[in-house]
Amino acid sequence: MKFKFLGIEITIRKEYMVIGIIMLIMILVLWGWYLKTNQVVVFDADNKNTVQQNQVEDKIHENKEQPDVTDYFTEESKEPLFININTADANTLVRLHGIGEVKAKAIIEYREQNGPFKTIEEIKNVKGIGEATFLKIKDRIRVGTEGRKPYNMDLLK
Repeated sequence: MKFKFLGIEITIRKEYMVIGIIMLIMILVLWGWYLKTNQVVVFDADNKNTVQQNQVEDKIHENKEQPDVTDYFTEESKEPLFININTADANTLVRLHGIGEVKAKAIIEYREQNGPFKTIEEIKNVKGIGEATFLKIKDRIRVGTEGRKPYNMDLLK
């Protein structure tokens, strides 16, 4: 194949073109595999909290500590970034905006009677927590390990 580039005529054999394209595809496949296996977030425009959470998790992984969801703290205050409503005690639950001691006890009582929450939306079934309160706290609550990368990937095998 002949190409003209900046007034210079370049001749490249077809075999070399095919080899170059195959090598390019291999590099792209390996790069995608690397990003997937290391759970690299390339772009996340929908959820600011996911990006914040990944930054906190990266700091924890660098320190080689085993975190709990209630151990994530915002940098500007010592408030937890996420609270696991299935494991949090009353003192932790009252840190949520709009949740006082009475609602915190109601959450714990509901959890003891009905088992752990399966989704964060299920907290609206607790007496005293409606849509308005849920909208205030939904970005700070979690159930289980939802939204987290596992610390030890070997446990998943």
